[in-house]
Amino acid sequence: MHENNSDLQNLELQIAKSPQRISGMRVLKEQWQLPGKPSDLPADAADAWRQTNFNFAEEIKLLENGFNLEARFSATAYTLSARNMDMAGFTTLWARSFLTCSDITSLIRRGGYQSTMPLIRQAVELIGAQEGLTNEIDIWRSWTHEAFNQESESRAIEQKVGHYFSGESIASDPDLKIIYKAASDFGRPNFGPSALFVANGANRVRYPLVFADQAFHIGWAELIFGWLMILNRKQLHLSMHLPNFFPIDKEFKQRIIQHIESINEYLSNDQRCKIEEYEDKTGRPRLIMVNFRRQLSDQRSRLLF
Repeated sequence: MHENNSDLQNLELQIAKSPQRISGMRVLKEQWQLPGKPSDLPADAADAWRQTNFNFAEEIKLLENGFNLEARFSATAYTLSARNMDMAGFTTLWARSFLTCSDITSLIRRGGYQSTMPLIRQAVELIGAQEGLTNEIDIWRSWTHEAFNQESESRAIEQKVGHYFSGESIASDPDLKIIYKAASDFGRPNFGPSALFVANGANRVRYPLVFADQAFHIGWAELIFGWLMILNRKQLHLSMHLPNFFPIDKEFKQRIIQHIESINEYLSNDQRCKIEEYEDKTGRPRLIMVNFRRQLSDQRSRLLF
């Protein structure tokens, strides 16, 4: 009987409102600006910055507008009726994905393509986790009850990791699924993707190894900018379905819809580099990269992973 009561108490604890109150909340009140060019870039990275700004001015402008929409959108959580710990669960993850995507943009501009891959994976996980919380908010509430207690033996604050990963949210979204698979494979020490980053143009005969390659690459830039567009679109879609936490008026909602339409138009361009699902002759699901090239004058390649 005692065990049954204990189980009931634990269940009630998991679904109870969080004990904390929002205090000292700060939101972005100014326009979000992407970081400027670092002053001490190596020659190749500086040239990549120049070429990216020239060839991808539209993409940079579209993303900066998207980040500004996200910033203004997230600031609506400061509304008194929305300012609670359930909202904080979503905003905690959103704040991280927002800065991650901004950092990725800066890395693309300086030719740091390979360094974006772990961050892309992280951004997908953070956005996927927000979607997961829409049905699993009790997991967040449970963590808020267990965290921040004093642990007597170590004389430390019990922060509690609060492990959370919404694999179902990622797997059920056709775009996130592809991005997550590719970014995971490319971010790990796998030989195929590694060769693309350090030996551009490698084939059966030659392997042109370049240590710390930061030279401009139009294929990588197109691919990763496209991924960022998809993540920005996903974040805005997700937040529009949380009006209790992020209340917006019709005018602002229309601005978001127009921005998403601009992203959709950009992504419809079949000439840009992208990764798609591919089923080989054995029926095995794989990924194929299309329109991969370093310079505009180079021949477009198709790479099967």
